[in-house]
Amino acid sequence: MVMPATAANQTNLLTKKLLLAQSSSNQTPKASLIPHAKAKLGGISLSITEAQVRKILGKPKSVKNEDSPAVGKLRYLQYEDISVGLVEDSDNSNKFSVYRFSTRSRKYVTPGSIRVGDNRAKVIKAYGQVSPQQEGRKSYLSYQIDLKDIPAAFIFEIEGGRVTEISCIEQLT
Repeated sequence: MVMPATAANQTNLLTKKLLLAQSSSNQTPKASLIPHAKAKLGGISLSITEAQVRKILGKPKSVKNEDSPAVGKLRYLQYEDISVGLVEDSDNSNKFSVYRFSTRSRKYVTPGSIRVGDNRAKVIKAYGQVSPQQEGRKSYLSYQIDLKDIPAAFIFEIEGGRVTEISCIEQLT
């Protein structure tokens, strides 16, 4: 099946965003971490199982499996308007859990009532002030997630003062 961007390219872009978030978090006190519960999108959050994703979103348009030398098996579920990346659990092969997700659709809303199309000020009001990272015409508001000792970020891509993408990723080790 043809996907708009390869799963590897999507993961590379999200990893780059995570690194941006981590670099800006060096200036951010630990108290400004957002709780894991605030880093959801339409019920999808980091660490939920593939079965839970499918219960929430239904059957994906496409499924792609990859082997990663660094972390093992990866699985990508592509839906009409959201993509979800999963990693195989080290304790239980054939069980996958979410390590990233992203959307450019207004259909999905965060617990802070943010969706694609909302303005930058609404994101800051809901999630707090962070130093935006600029990359060309786009800027990124990246929020570190309090996910035990796992580096993770909830990221709002902003262009023209409006949210154009919402993504979330945890660093795989």
